[in-house]
Amino acid sequence: MSYESVCEQVKALPENCLEDASKYLAFLLYQYNQSKYESLSETQEAFSKKMQKGFEDMENGRVTPLGEAFSEIRGRFA
Repeated sequence: MSYESVCEQVKALPENCLEDASKYLAFLLYQYNQSKYESLSETQEAFSKKMQKGFEDMENGRVTPLGEAFSEIRGRFA
């Protein structure tokens, strides 16, 4: 189904249905956003290993410039 087709269907709804349609679309968007973040969850053990590696990299001078790090973070959550 195309974006245009969905827009036409919404335009055809009676006025009294628009609030329900809006709530449902907000719910769908919420579900979509939640599914993107599910892949970010990890076990405590995996998190601890990554943190330890990061700490060791920092101690040994293997670091990413701050601007580059923030750019990568923005890219992951944009």
